[in-house]
Amino acid sequence: MQHTGSCLCGEVTFEVDGDFENFFLCHCERCRKDTGSAHAANLFSSTAQLRWLSGKENVKTF
Repeated sequence: MQHTGSCLCGEVTFEVDGDFENFFLCHCERCRKDTGSAHAANLFSSTAQLRWLSGKENVKTF
């Protein structure tokens, strides 16, 4: 299965090929800190492949 996504402004776009095995809506301290909100939505897959379509240089990890 293929999924597409983007950031809110559309600068970063991507495709994910594969299925997701788990979804967790987490509200632990680390997830709240990471997202700056009350929770984080997390998708997990051991087989899916991510492909950047645009804006990869704008993605940052802290």
